[in-house]
Amino acid sequence: MMESVFFREKIIAAMLYGFRSLKKPASVTIHPELMMNIRAQFKDTQLEPKRIGEVEMFFGLPVIEDATKDTDYIAVD
Repeated sequence: MMESVFFREKIIAAMLYGFRSLKKPASVTIHPELMMNIRAQFKDTQLEPKRIGEVEMFFGLPVIEDATKDTDYIAVD
């Protein structure tokens, strides 16, 4: 798990790297346990995951929770 003093910074860096690497990002895939930590750490901030209808959005991308990945898995697709 990515728990450390710089948890938020690591998540933001992973997201920005994904945006830079892909021309047209369509979604973000995250392990469910990591997503729970993200919700807790980013709560009440401008970057917190938001629900729009039935879809959860993080950094403007729909979130896909995939329990088959490692517990620290996060990728912009």
